[in-house]
Amino acid sequence: MYRKVVIYLHAKHHQLMNFLLNQNGAYVSATTLAESLNVTDRTIRNYIKEINQNCSDITIISSTLGYAIKQEQIVPHNDFVNDQEMEDALLDCRIIKYLMNKKEYTSYDEIADTFFYSPQTIRSRIQKLTMNIHALGLDVQIDTKVFKGIKMNGSEIQKRVLLESFFTSISVKKEVYKDFVVSGFNSWVDATIVEAVFRIVDMVNKEYELNLEFSMYKKMTIQLIIIIHQINHQHLVEIESEECGSLVSFKEFEVVETLQKHLCDYVNIINGEVVFLVNYLISLQLDLEEAQIEHKDTTIMSKIEAILWQVEKVYGVPTFSESRFRSNISNHIYRIIYPVSHNLLIYNPFVKEAKSQYFFSFSIASHIALLIEKEFLVEIQDSEIAYLAYHIQVILDSQSKKKIKTIILYHRGYERTKLLASKITTYFDELDVCNVEKYSLDYVFSHNYLYIGINLVAAPKGIENLILIQSAFQSSDIKKIRFYLESQNSIIEQSAIYWLQENSPEQMIYQLLRLNDQETFYPSIMKRERISYTSIGNSVAIPHPYFEKEVFKESIIIGVNKQPIVWGNEFVQLVIIYIPSSDIERNEYAFAEFFQKTKSIENVRQLVHAHSKEEFINIWNHI
Repeated sequence: MYRKVVIYLHAKHHQLMNFLLNQNGAYVSATTLAESLNVTDRTIRNYIKEINQNCSDITIISSTLGYAIKQEQIVPHNDFVNDQEMEDALLDCRIIKYLMNKKEYTSYDEIADTFFYSPQTIRSRIQKLTMNIHALGLDVQIDTKVFKGIKMNGSEIQKRVLLESFFTSISVKKEVYKDFVVSGFNSWVDATIVEAVFRIVDMVNKEYELNLEFSMYKKMTIQLIIIIHQINHQHLVEIESEECGSLVSFKEFEVVETLQKHLCDYVNIINGEVVFLVNYLISLQLDLEEAQIEHKDTTIMSKIEAILWQVEKVYGVPTFSESRFRSNISNHIYRIIYPVSHNLLIYNPFVKEAKSQYFFSFSIASHIALLIEKEFLVEIQDSEIAYLAYHIQVILDSQSKKKIKTIILYHRGYERTKLLASKITTYFDELDVCNVEKYSLDYVFSHNYLYIGINLVAAPKGIENLILIQSAFQSSDIKKIRFYLESQNSIIEQSAIYWLQENSPEQMIYQLLRLNDQETFYPSIMKRERISYTSIGNSVAIPHPYFEKEVFKESIIIGVNKQPIVWGNEFVQLVIIYIPSSDIERNEYAFAEFFQKTKSIENVRQLVHAHSKEEFINIWNHI
């Protein structure tokens, strides 16, 4: 699950860096940043100076165009901390280590005495800790009882992942990281064990050509250190060792056997722990060759393929009928079913980019995720939905764009009309002329075709998908057809636009639907929000119904809120409700258009400052 991990910063620093991170290396002017944060240009310059002085892993660069974060520095899972924030982060980790192995309730005073802080400070840190645990999506709770104190509840697996997530989210330079780990875990393991773990991970990285990026390297080393301590102190995971047989054909199992062999001097990794470690490595999405799995469980595979067939029926995307796509997606889902069944977070540092750039694919992937959850009784987080979105995007990109089915109608002169039909297809490659038919007064039109009438006598009126031209096919006739084709891609002109002052996503969605007499979509849109929030960054959210088997008529409702509202992990001010059409290609086009128009925060700021529909449309069309 993607997390706004810059949680230890001053709120304004946090907001500033997120704005810049959202731009993927593009420059943002000081004026736009100042306006977004409601501060002066001078304050923005001071913030940037403070960030550059205190953050080791990031530099905000400037030019005549404004400020930006270099593309190669954009690592969503890093924190940016100064000395005080580092101390707070380490205190959080020490509290987690202290609580995770306590079976009884502990008082705030006892924790305060242990770490030499005031009870008020400990109480405050634990309150923040509780919120951050919830944001991670882990099944760990800090239970508080009056007169008894606090206790951490959750499985051994969830507690281990919690500690690793918090520790590895602290930003530390690579060259001093080993010393930092020795210091952070000196109460748990000896420095020689830390040295050995780093050496073994380096060896495995080289032997299996994993090409571990630093954030993944940190996760792997810290989890191994946690495993060594927990096993040696008899805090074991509760996993049926029989699951081991199901994982033998996974390449990660071979990696674990190698780790097991080299760690034997420090810990005895028994079967249940082997299962956990294999699942953990699968969740990291290691770059392993020969990822295809032999001897798959046929029951699991049949359920996965049934899901892919159902998705294809709803969306018309060949997730099942094309064998290569079915094989790739089903293999991926089969791999992640095991770790997610233990609520292990699938590692993916690029969730935000996938969610915004491939929003339509992400929506289809969200549908797949919901079906997986129902079928396998697991929880699928955004990080995994993003991987599924990549697979869907590959399918969409591979498909040739669908042409508009067209029928040419004539009154007389069949042969001449046939020649004109060829001429029309030469001018307009997007048209697929299916037939040339003679028109009569009782001719029945279908909504599934575009009709081009040639010299029709007593032509019918009010038929939207009929274009009347002359056989001479002059420039005015060409313009008629071109205008019709361009109007099919028109998104914004027919939209409803409202200016509101709401306080929550639920209120915003309901009010926009109510104002447009479309309240019936509210349950389906909220169902989609529960799968994964539709906020995409840059103060934008694109709510839409959960696609099932309904046939929708396209509708766009835009809301500009007076102030930003919290929408999942984002702040949102521009809301675009999209009721999809029955045409899958049209929906893909619409979501791509929304992304292109809102991928710059400066463009979004212009849109939310519009005071009328005309002004909004004018800005939109000029972006």
